[in-house]
Amino acid sequence: MPIRQVKLAAFLFTAVLVAGCGGGGSDGGSDASASPSASPSPSVSASDSTPSSAPTSEAPADPLDSAQLKSAALSSTEVSGFQIADFPAKPAGGGTARPAACQPLENMRTASPKPAPKQFLGLLAYATSGSQAGSATTIGLMAYDQPAAEGVLDGLRAALKKCTAYEGGVPARTTAKAATAPDTGDDAVAFDLQTRGDSSDAFVVVRCGATVVLFYTANGTGSSAEVPGELVSAQITKLAQS
Repeated sequence: MPIRQVKLAAFLFTAVLVAGCGGGGSDGGSDASASPSASPSPSVSASDSTPSSAPTSEAPADPLDSAQLKSAALSSTEVSGFQIADFPAKPAGGGTARPAACQPLENMRTASPKPAPKQFLGLLAYATSGSQAGSATTIGLMAYDQPAAEGVLDGLRAALKKCTAYEGGVPARTTAKAATAPDTGDDAVAFDLQTRGDSSDAFVVVRCGATVVLFYTANGTGSSAEVPGELVSAQITKLAQS
């Protein structure tokens, strides 16, 4: 099942801790990133952001292998209010975004960033209680060399400065809007994508050393989605401790 079909899974199911990740990079900065409710911690404004390519005295982190990525993945016993299952879908790739400046956003929508990760592990987290009940969040853990991991977030940040809407990937026009990044990991970006005639979906992308973690929340109720802050916090904390 392609990553893009996570919305369908949400409908079927319905029938901060700041974590330092090590391995270099900036401390949780972004000028484009999910709604404030996506994280209980203070957000980082555009004027305070630090590019992920900032000089660092620490050695770059190595990419996680398949076993390490699996060990770092969140389980249902580690965060309350969510049922977490393996999501064995492989990134299917998206369409060609027009204009091309929007392509990094379309790539992330389908969990197919460029360059492709060395390892990919997918989870699907269903919210079983609280205000988020009925929503589904895809979590994609992606192992990179650290320079490539930094480049993925830099590419999203650059796209959000230029892209407000695009054609391609889905049968209708998609609008894009930067949102406030959670203050976690080594770098974070967040944004909302809304296809015409549908509710908006929320995205948070966090870099933790050489690992990029995608959180993509779709709400089966028809209202705008928000990435659950406790889910982000729990996953990044476990990854940082792995």
